[in-house]
Amino acid sequence: MFELQHMALLFLRRPPHYSKSFLYSAALNADSFLPDLNTSLPPHTHFSHTYTTFNIVLRAGDTSDPTLANQKLHWTGDWTGLISDSLCLLDQLTTLIVSDWGSIFGEIPPCITSLPRLRILDLSGNRISGGIPTDIGKLSQLVVLNLADNEISGSIPASIVDLSSLKLLDISNNKLSGEIPSDIGKLKMLSRAIMGGNQLSGSMPTSIAALSRMADLDLSMNQISGSIPEQIRSMPVLSTLILYSNQLSGEIPASLFSNTGLSHLNLSRNSLEGKLPDSFSPDNYYTVLDLSYNKLSGVVPKSIGSVKYMGALDLSNNSLEASPTTTYTVAAFATCSRL
Repeated sequence: MFELQHMALLFLRRPPHYSKSFLYSAALNADSFLPDLNTSLPPHTHFSHTYTTFNIVLRAGDTSDPTLANQKLHWTGDWTGLISDSLCLLDQLTTLIVSDWGSIFGEIPPCITSLPRLRILDLSGNRISGGIPTDIGKLSQLVVLNLADNEISGSIPASIVDLSSLKLLDISNNKLSGEIPSDIGKLKMLSRAIMGGNQLSGSMPTSIAALSRMADLDLSMNQISGSIPEQIRSMPVLSTLILYSNQLSGEIPASLFSNTGLSHLNLSRNSLEGKLPDSFSPDNYYTVLDLSYNKLSGVVPKSIGSVKYMGALDLSNNSLEASPTTTYTVAAFATCSRL
């Protein structure tokens, strides 16, 4: 068995002078590579060895990553090709980061869910297609799942709610469709969920409100319909809620504005209607409040002028109007306020 103190990487590459894919292994220990990165192996080569490694960190253009400090890992040109299922031989792997290459394509190897110690999986910024493995929930130690900026399609697997250790979920800017799992509230450790830029549909699950550690929620640029769940008011640390460019309807819950921890709220480009709730207070601190391009009507409430700070306010393209008898205090407003 090869004992590798630092990292190993198994790829299928497509060298320019061959038409078939080759299995490459970039294996780094304290003194040497096994084999050299510039050496290609014959087609259909397989390894019978078991590899011991803990971290793989390869970010395009990143030469300052502390995990690579004082190592002899060097390469030229771009990584290209498929992620080989031989990667699943690394049964001690805890970190897999292969991001921003743009030329890594193909599907996520289904066997990746057999890596019991995996804590960080970051394949963002590539051309990965296919679906998220249906049994992704088997990765009980996973803390970070970042598949953003790829070409991944299909639905969000139901088993994703079994990732009991997950803190960051970023599946933005893919081609995912279907509904958000109704029991997503089971992800009790989740603090950031970035799912914008897909084709997700259905309504916002009310169980989202059970995510007591959730600070940042982005569902923008999807096809989500229905109303904003009233239960969101109970999310104690929610600071960013981005829902723009969906098909949301109904009234904005008044309790959303009484959540004084919420500092970035973007509900623009939906079909929200009714009056703007008069529930602002001096405890509100907004870096962004964007309600533009909806169907809001009535008078802008006086209490909006009482907020502690308003960095950017956009109420344009609604049917709102200022009260002729009210003077709005704007001393706390930044210059980009719009009505």
